[in-house]
Amino acid sequence: MTSRERVQAVLRREIPDRVPMDLWGTDSRMSTEYYKKAAAYLKYEELGERIRPGSTSEYEDYRIADLIGSDFRHINIGKPDGFKSYTDENGNIIDEWGVGRKWIGIHPSLTRHPLAEATLDDLEHYPWPVMRDPGRVRGLADRAKGWYENTDFAITATSATSGTIFELCQYLRGIEQFLIDLYEDPDFAHALIAKVTGLLIELNTFYLEAVGPYIEWIEFSSDFGAQNAHFLSPALFEEFFMEPHKSLFSACKNTMPDVKIFLHSCGSVRLLMPQFIEMGVEIQSALQPLAAGMDSAELKQAFGDRLIFHGGVDIQQALTGSLTDTEADVKKRIDSFARDGGYILSPSNHFQVDVPLENFFRMYEFGREYGVYPIGESK
Repeated sequence: MTSRERVQAVLRREIPDRVPMDLWGTDSRMSTEYYKKAAAYLKYEELGERIRPGSTSEYEDYRIADLIGSDFRHINIGKPDGFKSYTDENGNIIDEWGVGRKWIGIHPSLTRHPLAEATLDDLEHYPWPVMRDPGRVRGLADRAKGWYENTDFAITATSATSGTIFELCQYLRGIEQFLIDLYEDPDFAHALIAKVTGLLIELNTFYLEAVGPYIEWIEFSSDFGAQNAHFLSPALFEEFFMEPHKSLFSACKNTMPDVKIFLHSCGSVRLLMPQFIEMGVEIQSALQPLAAGMDSAELKQAFGDRLIFHGGVDIQQALTGSLTDTEADVKKRIDSFARDGGYILSPSNHFQVDVPLENFFRMYEFGREYGVYPIGESK
């Protein structure tokens, strides 16, 4: 099979020739420091494309993707013509939402929340970013079409924003204050969520109008879980986030019906996954195996008839351990998720600087070896 045929077979819940593998998607990038380490090891004289300046994972380099046998190419949304980030008088790097960040160590940290003291009336007068700015999609259709017509890779559209509804509201309001709002000021919380949702619908449908004919799925990133529990109870999630996500995902499907909905969510989200399915998620990613309740085999048994699984290889202990640890974890994820199809091999989050390079390469090499169907026979 070609890469595209292989991925499409998985999305149709058919058995491919081998488990597809991903690198450089929304949750399968290399952190900036790790990428530079890999590029130096590979003796690259020039770095790859710096597609996400100012983020923790800035680069994309398909030389590495081809080296490890990734089945994908990923479209990344562009920057608006009408706004350029700037540094304010307090040293905050201000983005188009008005959110400020400062670099602390190797990570940009949130330091300014422009709606921290806002009222309902302020939401109507806030200078919201322009979603249908032509700079966001300039050249994307040509890139996607070129990959579609001239390569055999499966193509996806990565997340259009850093975080989706849940995160953007926290960035704007402040994490603690927004979570308090859900209990003490629900009218404000609903209004802010509705405003952000409307903007994200406008942005993502604009994105899909450009690249939709060429892609398999559109990616969303929203972390609803921590290591030991979800951030929100199922009841609170239902009250505030179910309908907004349904509206967002339905708008995407109405714009491009054949494009699937991909959701990255870190941490312990087992109890929210029925709601993810109800709101329209078709591909579930991260699958952080050491988080509470996230046993891979149990997830497959519970949701394998309704979800395609993406990710799952443990970056907390296995990929930071030995080659044997890495191989054992890849085997465990394939055995748990892939035996009857429905799985794409990928890390459970971006590769970080504590992952030995030999483990990175062995993860994909072993995935190619062990992930041939029928799984587990004579290997």
